[in-house]
Amino acid sequence: MTDQPALVTQIAPEALSVAEAYLKSMNIADTAGDLGISEQEVTTYLAKKEVKRYVDTVFMDVGYRNKFKLASALDGIIEQKLEELDESEMGSNKDIADLLALAHKMRMEELKAQTELVKAEHSQIKQQTNVQINETPFGSGNYGELMQKLLKEG
Repeated sequence: MTDQPALVTQIAPEALSVAEAYLKSMNIADTAGDLGISEQEVTTYLAKKEVKRYVDTVFMDVGYRNKFKLASALDGIIEQKLEELDESEMGSNKDIADLLALAHKMRMEELKAQTELVKAEHSQIKQQTNVQINETPFGSGNYGELMQKLLKEG
């Protein structure tokens, strides 16, 4: 599996413990019971962005859900079908076309999901413009007037 990119996720140790326990049981109540914390705490940890990303990444890397294993298995099936077609000369090109269409569809869905993830991450970045008005040392409005009166009397 050397062709897989390394994923680095910064996650607090307690959040990692919750994520690992959840991945073992796949149940919030069991996770809470195993760790001796409330279900609400488990839910709060699992709702954090970095914990969600970690759980999703680990889950998607297991077995045939792993995109590399899935692609490899599909490539193997396509190669096998091509060999069968060459050997028997009885198969149809439709079988291979269907498999290629499936592979293409899966790839397009993966690219779409990645694009949506990038858009979601970028949409969370917002611009903020701060304006500071220095009319008096205490600002304008009721607070500024009150402070000026208090300081003049003192």
